[in-house]
Parts: sequence; structure tokens; C-alpha cells
Amino acid sequence: MNNYKFILSIIFIIALTTLKVNGQTDFKTLDAKSLKCYKNAQWDSVLYYNKIAKKENIDYYYLTYRVAVANFYLEDYYTATHYFDKAFKQNESAQSDLFLIELYYRALLYTKQYALADNIFIKTDSLDKQIGIKHRGDFYLGFLSTNTLGTFEQEDLRMDPENVYSQFNYQQSLYNIGLGGHFVATGKLEIDFRYAYSKIGMIAAAENMLYFNIRNYDVSQHVFNIKPKIHFGQKANLDIAFGYHNVSGDNYGAQDSTLDMEFYDFETTSVMAGLAYNYLHKNTQLGINAVFSNFMEIKNYQLGASFTWFPKGNLNLYSLTEASVLIPEEDDLRPVIYQKIGCKLTNKFWLELSGIYGNIQNFTMLSSNYSFETSYKTEWMAEAKLIYIHSPRLTFYAGSQLVASYNTQKQDFDRNTVIKNDFNYSQINIMGGLQWKY
Repeated sequence: MNNYKFILSIIFIIALTTLKVNGQTDFKTLDAKSLKCYKNAQWDSVLYYNKIAKKENIDYYYLTYRVAVANFYLEDYYTATHYFDKAFKQNESAQSDLFLIELYYRALLYTKQYALADNIFIKTDSLDKQIGIKHRGDFYLGFLSTNTLGTFEQEDLRMDPENVYSQFNYQQSLYNIGLGGHFVATGKLEIDFRYAYSKIGMIAAAENMLYFNIRNYDVSQHVFNIKPKIHFGQKANLDIAFGYHNVSGDNYGAQDSTLDMEFYDFETTSVMAGLAYNYLHKNTQLGINAVFSNFMEIKNYQLGASFTWFPKGNLNLYSLTEASVLIPEEDDLRPVIYQKIGCKLTNKFWLELSGIYGNIQNFTMLSSNYSFETSYKTEWMAEAKLIYIHSPRLTFYAGSQLVASYNTQKQDFDRNTVIKNDFNYSQINIMGGLQWKY
């Protein structure tokens, strides 16, 4: 028995020694095989040997070089930029390798990372002429209009017989026109700005024991948002957002919680300020954000996190998920979930599907630099948008939104007991616009 154990021990020691020797020779074998696959343009095999190298804790410049090139030709441009950047850091000679520089530069442009391209490469005139897709910025022009699907009957707007007073208002229509732009100022700074004008048609009803009044009135809104983006290295950036809003209308005095049925003009000016930090790792980007606003004279705080994913490593398929919580000064916490998925249909057409779940009144989305101050009480919103690439400089889009909203009728008895009834209604929005790149 002792001899048997001794023999097993010898076999075990020999096996470990063999594994150790194989581990020492794995580098040469792996390097030779990955080089052979690289020369034969067997890009999937190059990535396979890179996975083996990670398991063996092998990491060196020439393998990084091959992996970067392999990902580029597999059209995983986001992952390619990660390895190109790594190659630049591993070996200074990479920064004078014209083949590597061209592929790295192309990968940045194919993923619209124009500021990073400027930050890394200074003299690119010949490449820009050859590639022909680089832009300093773009301008946007868009519109949106909506109408309520069905209106409330007068009996729905009136109070219960035993109550003394009621008031109710809801959004019936919306017309919005907006313009904006995006500008790559330097390799470390981008600037995004948006202006939108909205005309919102409202219906208000107020009733006491003697009178029932119902009328249409308009609310006008001017929104201006600006968002500088500061880059830190090749992976991190910081958005600093500012907004100025002006809202005016000729509302019912009933909205002042009075019994006075005369009309009165109101006007509010609000501001918004926010920060968003984003970090890109290969084909995913993680972000966190915080926003403060005093929309409609209410202090609002919001915190959020975002996850952007490019499953194929390029812009042919992308996903943005954003989860936020809005903390109004005078209300309960309101969670908001946003999801957008976009994909390439043909060489000319893209499709974007998106949805929001949650009440987005007084809400700001830093990812799209847009504020929803006058969206009132929303339960959810679904959107489909078709994008047409007319030319490298001109893009058109058209789409629609379905919005499920609600508002509350307040009924007071002896001005002490308040009864609230929620009314649900839906709206269909039609949108369209264009983007011009320069």
C-alpha cells in the first residue's frame, strides 16, 4: 500500500512538472499561432487565442496589436478602439505605425467619437479626405404635434351632486418645434444646445353650487438647454447641463384654489442644472447623473444611472437604458425608466424604438438634453422613429408617440374634505425632422 502511494505521488509530481513546462512554452506556441492566424486574416481565431492568453495571464504588445486589428475587421469598432488605445500605451512605436493609426482613426470616426479623434490625432487632413465622414458638428430641426384620443364628456367634468366645488384641467393638444446643434469645439470639449417652443392646448373646468364653467386656454413654453461635454482621456467624460425655461398662459383663477372664476395671466421662469459622468469600456458605457430644477416653482431633485450597449461593437445595433428617481419638494418619489433600442435596417434606413415608464412632469433627460416640464402627468410613453440617411450630410426622420396620461379632478366639500378622481386619457404624437452635418 505504501509503495502504491509512493508511485501515485511520483506520477502527480511528474504531471505538475509537465504542466509547468507546458505553461512556460505556452507563450511561444500562442504567439506563433496567433501570428499565423493574423497573417491569414483569420480574425475569429486571433480573438480565440487572446482568450487563451487571458486565462494564462499573458499580455504583450504584439498580441494587443493583432486583437485590435482583428476587432476592426470584424466591425467591432468600439472594442477595437479599446485595444488600439492599449497598444498605444504598451509601446510608443505604435504611435508612428501608419497602418495602426489609420485603423484607429477610422474606428473612432465609425463610432462618431469625433472629439477623441481630434484629441489623439492632430494631422489627419489626408485621412479625412480619404474617409470623407468626419464632421465638426450638426444642426437639428424637428417638430411634434399631438391631440387627445377622445375628449371627456361634460358630465365627466362635473362634480358629484353632494359636493360644493370641483376643478379639473388636462392637456388636449401640443405643438412643438425645436432646433439644436452639436459642435466639436476641441479634442476635449463638445457642446450640445437645444431650443424648443411649445404651444399646449388645455381644457379647464370649474364648478360651484351656482355655476359650471369650462373653457380652452393655451400654455406657451420656451426651453433652452446647453450641455458642454468635457473628455478625460479616451474613456471618461463629464456633461455639465444648464437650462432656462419660461412658461406662460391665461389660466383659471380656480387653479389658485379660489372660487373666483375670472381669468388671470401667469408666467414662471425656471432653471435647471445637472451633471452626468460617463465611462466607456469596450462596447459598453456606464453613467450616473444628478439634476436640480425649480420647474413650475417646485424644487425638483433627480438621480439616475444609465447603461449604453453596442452588442455588435458598432452603430448598427445599440441600446440605452436609464433609470432615474425624481424627488419633488412637494410630492412623493417618482421613478422613471427609459429604454431605447436602435438598429440598422438597410444602408439608408435605421429604426429606433423607445419607451418611458413613469410621470415625467418636471423631468430632465441629460442623455438627450431634453426637459419635460409641461408633460403633466404621464404614465408611460412609447415611440417609434424611422431614420432615413439621404446623404452623408443630410438625414431625415419621422415617427409617432403614444402617450398614456392622467390628471386629477379635485372636489371639495365644505372646503375641508377633498375627494380626488383620476381621469385617464391617451394622446398620439406625430413627429418629424432633419439633421444637417457640416
